[in-house]
Amino acid sequence: MSLTDVRYLNKQQLAARYGVSVRAIDRWIVDPALGFPPAYDFAGRPYRKLSDIEAWERSRATVAAANRAARRLRRKEKEVAATP
Repeated sequence: MSLTDVRYLNKQQLAARYGVSVRAIDRWIVDPALGFPPAYDFAGRPYRKLSDIEAWERSRATVAAANRAARRLRRKEKEVAATP
């Protein structure tokens, strides 16, 4: 991959990508629990590398899947405990 193949997104592009407001992106950036990718500063403006964003999306999908599995397991345990 050459340097010209690297793509960067600004906050407006990120907001459009996720269908949220720019303010929501600002909240994601400051929330350490989300682990949002760091910015690169170009001419005083923050941009995030698309490959970093895609890796973050994959990691979030893994976390969400694990949370769903844990919820299903807890529900099943409650059903079994409630059965006479």
